[in-house]
Amino acid sequence: MRMRRLGWIFGLGMAFLAQAGEKDLEARVQILEQRLSSRALVELVQQLDQLQEEIKLIRGQLEEMQQASEDWERRYADLEARLRRLEGAPAPATPQVGSQTPPESAAPGPSEAPAEQPAPALPEDPQQAYQKAYETLQAGLYDEAILAFSAFLKAHPDSEQAGDAWYWLGEAYYVKRDFVGARQAFEQVIERFPDHAKAPDALLKLGYVAIDLGDWQAATHHLNAVIERFPGTRAAELARERLGRIQSETAR
Repeated sequence: MRMRRLGWIFGLGMAFLAQAGEKDLEARVQILEQRLSSRALVELVQQLDQLQEEIKLIRGQLEEMQQASEDWERRYADLEARLRRLEGAPAPATPQVGSQTPPESAAPGPSEAPAEQPAPALPEDPQQAYQKAYETLQAGLYDEAILAFSAFLKAHPDSEQAGDAWYWLGEAYYVKRDFVGARQAFEQVIERFPDHAKAPDALLKLGYVAIDLGDWQAATHHLNAVIERFPGTRAAELARERLGRIQSETAR
């Protein structure tokens, strides 16, 4: 009888110990799970930070590729325009950067068509006239586009499309590497239409023109102005990227 009681008490003790051990194991498992969860969370945050840095790097590379693509498109368009002139009537060569450039007063202003070619006939309606000039530019007929936009601006200087016309006129000059004409046209956008949708791009292009002319001080001024006046825009991102190139080139 006494042995039975001892066995029963021993069994209860073992059961109690087993139950206490099970609870202790569960608590330890929970602690380990919490630790592992915290560690996994930290690792996940670190991976996200690394992915964000890689995304920034890829985005910067894409922007450089896009800018390089735009530069190649301009060069191709310039070569195409020169080839078209060679196939047709002979025309004087466009001066390159580093060569002697005629005084600004000798170059035709952005709002004036070259004297040797008559201004094209445009519709009387401003919207239709602008559309015809724009289509001419899109077709790669840069000489004709310059004439068309110049005629449009002379006939409709205060129209709703005037700001866009000045900008695209600057682009046409820029493709032809007439940096004086391009600069004058882009300046008109900034001075006359400071709140225009094309104002950030026009100011950015003024920086590009200054770079092409070798005026690093003016280029830095214009590019910084883009960042300050139009933060958060695509033009500001490109200006910041180009400033980085200028700094790396001048530091050599």
